[in-house]
Amino acid sequence: MVFPAVRYLVDTTREHQRRLKLQNWLLLLIRTLLVALVVTAAAGPTSPIRSAAGHSPAALVLILDNSLSSGAVVNGTSRLATFRTAAREILDRATSEDHLWLMLADGVLRGGDPAALKLLVDSAAPAFTRLDLGHALSQGQEVLTTQALPGELVLVTDLQRTAVTEAEIRFPLLIIRPEDDPSGNLGVSGIEAGPQPWSLGGGRAIVSVVGDSNLSLPLTVRLGDRPPRQALASAGAAVPVILSSAVSGWWPVQAELDPDELLADNIRTGVVRIAPVARVSWDSTERFVAAACEVLERNGRISRGNEVTIGPVAPGLTVVEPPQDPAQLGAINRALAARGVGWQYGTLNAAAGTTDSNALISRERVARRYTLETVESGRTGVIATVGGAPWIVRAGDVVLLGSRIDPEWTGLPISAGFVPFMDALLNRIARGELTVSGGNPDEPIALPDLVTAVRQGARQWVVEGGAPFRPGDIGIYFLLAGRDTIGALAVNFDPRESLLARAADGSVRDLWRGASFASPSGGPRQAFSLGVRTDLRGPALWMVLLLGLAEVALASARRKSS
Repeated sequence: MVFPAVRYLVDTTREHQRRLKLQNWLLLLIRTLLVALVVTAAAGPTSPIRSAAGHSPAALVLILDNSLSSGAVVNGTSRLATFRTAAREILDRATSEDHLWLMLADGVLRGGDPAALKLLVDSAAPAFTRLDLGHALSQGQEVLTTQALPGELVLVTDLQRTAVTEAEIRFPLLIIRPEDDPSGNLGVSGIEAGPQPWSLGGGRAIVSVVGDSNLSLPLTVRLGDRPPRQALASAGAAVPVILSSAVSGWWPVQAELDPDELLADNIRTGVVRIAPVARVSWDSTERFVAAACEVLERNGRISRGNEVTIGPVAPGLTVVEPPQDPAQLGAINRALAARGVGWQYGTLNAAAGTTDSNALISRERVARRYTLETVESGRTGVIATVGGAPWIVRAGDVVLLGSRIDPEWTGLPISAGFVPFMDALLNRIARGELTVSGGNPDEPIALPDLVTAVRQGARQWVVEGGAPFRPGDIGIYFLLAGRDTIGALAVNFDPRESLLARAADGSVRDLWRGASFASPSGGPRQAFSLGVRTDLRGPALWMVLLLGLAEVALASARRKSS
């Protein structure tokens, strides 16, 4: 008979069996998921989800723009300090499996682990080297193309308008730049000293100022340790300053603006050569030579005398023209050999050509010229060339011209640069000195053939004449020929660094297709997410842990129930 107590036992047993069956199915499901998740985690799953914490192994090129403009102070903090913080946060997100490179304003890609690259970031200071952003991105892409891992470019920069150049972007690009506009700035962009050497009475320098500020700042100009001259300068101004007399020698000229938000571009240095003007003897029958010399004499650039002779081979400093009559060529060559000159005149070349532009002469037409042949090894002493062939050379106290100073031979006598050319020829070249030139750090500067060494302070570099020289820092470099100082380089920052205006995001996106933009505060969190898939191994392992705990709890409850 089924009485109430038996019915209760039957119902309880049936309910218990259903519960055990459900627990068995749950245990089977949990254990199956555990095995699946362990296998999945071992396979290294990834996802394009950007909000996940980790990321799969990746190759990343971080470009930190620490060029001169990054030293601008905004709201009491320099741009570079903000950039360094963002760069460190990006490197903090990197793992040991990532391949990392860092580029600073010098354009050198440095690979390393996150700790080593953070040390480089912390030591980065505003550099006088200018960074071409388009070229930097292209260099970074060349490295990424060699990697099997997915790649990404991250550019931390003030996005200076003048530094943004075209580049074909083939990898995901994240640009971290300030959102606020920079304050106005003024900088000294150039010092033009005019014809050199200056006379002992001094000379006039023209100081150029650039910037994007409407303000005017006091400008101080000093020749060596002489008393300074002051003026008021604004953006776009060219300020003439008369500097007092000094003794013969190479003299630094420094122009300095009062401090503003970017201090590094407020000082610029030039160099001038001060010496008595050349005492020149010339043939009054040489029409164009005589006309130029008379102009220079009237303007106090030369005086009459026998220090420099222009015409036939003569004792002392001589500028030699080729003869009108080819029959006289042999006598000139014999006179040159007697003087110990290692050059001579060769055959007449009637093929038209053009001078190769340099600091002495721009491009000028040359209709006829004699070849200049060296009787020694090498070609030391070349001052100017036509199509790469020597056209003006200097050996010892003699300067040889490949063409006569006549419009039938060259267009130089009827050009606007003829009188300045004659000034430099008589005052500088004949005396064995070269024109003062300038350049920017880390940019190649072609050296004249006469130069054998370059000196800056206690440092000296042995160089090959005609080869490019890359100055590593700003300052004055002297050019040596043996023990003689024959010229100088005034190396300064690129004046475009003074223009702080930021490029608009839209115009940048037109040049760099697909670029993403972020602020220094939020940008680092977006690194390793544009072209890199998120690593799901961590979340998978957490799920394994949770499911394992659930399996233990459920199995324990089942044993108690049974």
